[in-house]
Amino acid sequence: MLKDEAKKYIESELKYGDKRHLYHYNCAEVVLNACNDYYNLNLDKNTLKVMAPFGGGLCSEKTCGILTGGAAAIGIMFAENKPSENIKMKEIAKKWIEEFEKEFKNTDCKVIKETKRDENEGCKPLIIQGAEILEEIINEYK
Repeated sequence: MLKDEAKKYIESELKYGDKRHLYHYNCAEVVLNACNDYYNLNLDKNTLKVMAPFGGGLCSEKTCGILTGGAAAIGIMFAENKPSENIKMKEIAKKWIEEFEKEFKNTDCKVIKETKRDENEGCKPLIIQGAEILEEIINEYK
């Protein structure tokens, strides 16, 4: 399951003890890396680095990184080669945003953190919940 892949990335930093902050994956990175592994997207490490500035709501508590990480995965999986209108990809992305907003009541990182973030586990439960929703949507359209 996608959520299990996400857990691996979230928990991967734990083995580094005091230096764990150096090995932390942000929410957007977790989602895209998990999708890369789970769906065999074959993205290289350089490509995966593209998500670094998307964590923490674009590093400014704006649009949630879980949402942007999922949107990136949808683009990779469903965008067609150009020229194209990408009708299916747009439909899937729209569904992802609608379901995300329905579940988290917002798309803004700051609001989600204030209202949904776990005091002890941080955003881990939110990332896992987002991965579950994303997987359901992807499965619906595969």
